[in-house]
Amino acid sequence: MQFKSFTFLIPLIMLLSFGCATQKTRPYLADSLLNKSNIDVSKIKTLSFFQVKEDIVLRGQKLTSLKADAKITLISPEINKSFKCRGVLRFQKPKKIRVIGSKFASTVFDILSDGENYWFHLPKQKVVYTGKCDMIRKTNDNAYIFPDDIGTLLDYSKFFEGRSAFMETWPTFWFIHVFDQEDEKFLPYGRLKIDRVDNNVTELILFKKDSSIKVQAFFGNYTKIDDQTVPEEVQINWPETGTTLILILNNLSINEPLKPQIFQFKKPRKADIIKIS
Repeated sequence: MQFKSFTFLIPLIMLLSFGCATQKTRPYLADSLLNKSNIDVSKIKTLSFFQVKEDIVLRGQKLTSLKADAKITLISPEINKSFKCRGVLRFQKPKKIRVIGSKFASTVFDILSDGENYWFHLPKQKVVYTGKCDMIRKTNDNAYIFPDDIGTLLDYSKFFEGRSAFMETWPTFWFIHVFDQEDEKFLPYGRLKIDRVDNNVTELILFKKDSSIKVQAFFGNYTKIDDQTVPEEVQINWPETGTTLILILNNLSINEPLKPQIFQFKKPRKADIIKIS
């Protein structure tokens, strides 16, 4: 039986108007891999919204940087099939991200965001897609991965700042729905799914202004480093472009100083720069 608990009263009309924010999204590749099985019911926690929120924010505050090697799978209509390669991931707050994929000693793609601007470089195609972070994209110009989205998904400590939220309690997980307020309207911003056994974020969704899904991420196979738990499996999907990026991380380290030049864009000698608006 489904049961729910809300952290504060919300008018019924408000809940009905946000039906899109709680929609069931279609399963993506490896979704089943990221779902826990055989959960020990005795370990399921009963916490308030404020306790869950505080724990998420605290965990996010403790993680300042992450670096790892990665097995990468890219699925997109642009490449007609799945593409696998190896690479590296570097992440640093606020929202700085770099993912480089390589195969046969050659760079296949270079994903970069410095928190203000982002770049998606495809050396073989001799093209760089670039744009401003946190801006509404009107066109995609055949760009199918957006680096600024990845940085935002990995930095959820600021997820609640300046926003309203409420929580649903389910038998083995919590849903936290987060809203932006514009004038007298509340617009869905994002949704978190949290494991009630380990308090780990297993899914994060960001919404567009029209309440459709902008980007969706699954996190799984958490490992403990020092006093932090970090996911070794990250799956990111952009429904609009039909693209999925899967990262299987290893050799992880956290909170180490990263060189600033890692997140500085250098224009390739031979590449067209396409600005995304």
